[in-house]
Amino acid sequence: MVMGARVTIDGTEVASTWNGADAVALDGLRITWGRGDPYDETEPGTLSASIIDPTGRWSSDQTLAGRTIEVARTSGTAAVVMFRGKITRAALTRRKVSNPATGSREPVWIVSLSAGDTLATAAATILSGEMGDGSVEGLGGWGEQAPGTRLSNAMARGGSAVFTDRDPIIYDVLGNGTVHRWMHGTPASEQWTLLDLLAQAYKLSPLGVVGYDPDTGVAKLCNFAAASNIVLVYTNQTVTLQLPSGRVIDAAKVALPDDSTVETTAAEAIDTVQLSYYWYGKDPNVSGGTAKRVTYTNPFIQRTTARGLASGTNRVLKVDTWAMYLDPSEYAAGAVDSRNRFIGWLADQVTSIVNSLNGQLRMPTVRFDDKRLPLDAAATDAIYRPLQSTTPLYFAGSMFNVLENAGPQYQIIGGTLTYNRGWTHDVNVCAARSLTTPDLTIAQLFGTTTPAQLGQFDASIRLGDLATVTQGL
Repeated sequence: MVMGARVTIDGTEVASTWNGADAVALDGLRITWGRGDPYDETEPGTLSASIIDPTGRWSSDQTLAGRTIEVARTSGTAAVVMFRGKITRAALTRRKVSNPATGSREPVWIVSLSAGDTLATAAATILSGEMGDGSVEGLGGWGEQAPGTRLSNAMARGGSAVFTDRDPIIYDVLGNGTVHRWMHGTPASEQWTLLDLLAQAYKLSPLGVVGYDPDTGVAKLCNFAAASNIVLVYTNQTVTLQLPSGRVIDAAKVALPDDSTVETTAAEAIDTVQLSYYWYGKDPNVSGGTAKRVTYTNPFIQRTTARGLASGTNRVLKVDTWAMYLDPSEYAAGAVDSRNRFIGWLADQVTSIVNSLNGQLRMPTVRFDDKRLPLDAAATDAIYRPLQSTTPLYFAGSMFNVLENAGPQYQIIGGTLTYNRGWTHDVNVCAARSLTTPDLTIAQLFGTTTPAQLGQFDASIRLGDLATVTQGL
């Protein structure tokens, strides 16, 4: 069954197709979300839609800008919300179109709508923080605190009117001892938006960015996916590929542009990671006697990537954070050690991610088409969403699987959802964090006792796939 679309404006549904009668109807829409580069921040999602208004009364008798618009994909009685936001612009154009009832071309009004999603609302929402008069941050500022506390305060002070909930921050990390995240305060004069507050808190997860699930209304913490094992499995007299922590998609079920170019860019050749943070301690400009003053500085630390050790170049990835390092001499012995370990831990984690993405080929845009190339129900539900997932995807039978440094596992980080009497999703992908895997021998791939025959291999498996397998039969 081809999925449909349901559009509502301030709760009133717009017909998904025009029957030629005196009513408004959808004439196509597009939702752009996420990001195109793995090191970019997430941009708020946008929607553009065209609505047929035969008489013009519907669009001219009301102010559309500022109204709430919601888009859902439908299948039978089920519906999944793909967009929630506010209309920012409505433009009317007179045009002749074919009337499906009469077969003749008739003049109608085409209403072109533009809208921003809930992240755009968050980007325009300035909240008052918990700090009061006499504080360093000033009345309405945000104090020094753990990122989870920052998010809880933001939700309690107006964020819950924008999001139904937000993903939590894991406060403790077990690595080289316990690691605690701690954030610098935000002066009231900065007037940071709700999106700024989310972005800085989520950035204390390694290269974390803000996402949004319009179906639940939850602000999401989006991280990089880790590649899964690729396992050959023989069950029910069929050999298939399985990803224990990922998803296999038959490459025959996706479309590529005519010019299927893969490339490598400077973003895949990072030599140095620079991570900025805030240092708090004694002011070196005050000395002598009993005079004392404390101050903040804004230093950074560096890590050299595996590539940078041998490249002779210095391409830098800058990560600006509001993480804090506290001068130990200002506190009781050991009191701030777990917080101060965090800066180095975060830099190491970011560098590890960069090492896994360096040298990877950048894939072209991949298209999923529900009308022409439908997926099974589980894959459809995972793919047709405007949300980055940490579930890695493997495209079985892809021509790119034979290339060195081409995935072979990917995650979706952004895309464009389009509805025109059926849904398509043009997705931007980046490589999942790679596994170091040996090239398996023929014996390791197939064993010596497995009764599988060549004719029992799933049709999606190609010879190039066997070079990517990490666990044989």
